[in-house]
Amino acid sequence: MGTYKYDYPPDDELEARAKEVGYLQLADELGIPGNTLRSYMRSRNLQTKKSSQKATIKSIKSVDEEVSQEEVLTQRIKELESQLRKDRKEHVYDERVTKAVEDHLTSTQAKYKPSKLGKKRASKTKHEFVLLLSDLHAGEVVSREETGGINAYNWDIMLARLDKLRRGLVSYQENRPYPVGKLRILALGDQLSGNIHAELEATNSVPLAEAVVQLGADLSEWVDSMTEIFPEVTFDGVVGNHPRAHKKPWAKQGYDNADWTVYKIVETALRHRSNIHFDIPKSSQHRVVIAENWPCLIFHGDGIRSTMPGVPWSGVSRRVNTLAAQYQAANKPVRAYFLGHFHVPNWVQTNAGWIGMNGSVKGPDEYSMKQFGGGAQAAQSLVTFHPEHGPTDYSVIDLADNEGV
Repeated sequence: MGTYKYDYPPDDELEARAKEVGYLQLADELGIPGNTLRSYMRSRNLQTKKSSQKATIKSIKSVDEEVSQEEVLTQRIKELESQLRKDRKEHVYDERVTKAVEDHLTSTQAKYKPSKLGKKRASKTKHEFVLLLSDLHAGEVVSREETGGINAYNWDIMLARLDKLRRGLVSYQENRPYPVGKLRILALGDQLSGNIHAELEATNSVPLAEAVVQLGADLSEWVDSMTEIFPEVTFDGVVGNHPRAHKKPWAKQGYDNADWTVYKIVETALRHRSNIHFDIPKSSQHRVVIAENWPCLIFHGDGIRSTMPGVPWSGVSRRVNTLAAQYQAANKPVRAYFLGHFHVPNWVQTNAGWIGMNGSVKGPDEYSMKQFGGGAQAAQSLVTFHPEHGPTDYSVIDLADNEGV
């Protein structure tokens, strides 16, 4: 046959014999491998005898052997039977479990017996409101136009928001099911815009010295008005970073700060009020005892570095853990920490104690819009303390106006 390895009979004779005995037997007769003969016949379009079941079984070792319909159906039946046995086994198992549960339920009696509850009256224990007051940034001007309609701020808006904060305290007190006999104001700093940045020095509505005197007068009236609502008021204050006296922060003499001066003006103006108490330290951190049993630490938070918007919680957590260890070593444990600076109200529980984060009275400004795309709306935080149970409620008093809507 020339181009082929084996000599093949003529096509008509080859096809006739293949149809008679099948190509496997024909391959034996010709001494040619079955696959080789099969490939040759396919290349010549020659027909062969269809495989019988016996021939298929005989040639099962050949991977090229044609698969009959009978084999396909037999394999499918085996698969279905296997799946049926598996499903049956699972069904039997489910039935066993269900029966076991039903038998157990019918033979088991509940061990729990609810005790009788007497009628309880609302607690008459006096609670203490703790208001976080920070980040007024008095004197700063925020343009509604430059913030794309998001916020506006000036001295008049600040006073309006302080009054809204006062009305919010009244509302919270009136709607509590327990008496609130004392207000604790924790002033956490940045009450003035300051002039540490050139743009603030140029755009503040009044010089820093004038702002100090005016804010001292306004806060004196505001704090004094709280005695109409609460029989007792305590004012604790630490300084922030904005109204400091030096461009670069000082670790020593940190109280050389306009915040501290404002606090002292308020204290002096209200010294005749026996139901208003002041505690204005020179330290940047101050430990106070709230509701008689709960030592807390207040600080501004500017020592925690971050370039991200919002609150850098990893940095805050590390700082609180360090403070907790420091004060514990001095036998002055702390159970809660309060700070401002980040303008985002929040309340978080950690292994070191509670962390109370305050918002701002100012709200978003041109800087936060440019650097971070925005900022939290004006708000201040309110925490309720029980003498025995400690902090029982955390609330955010919204101070934002709706003029830009």
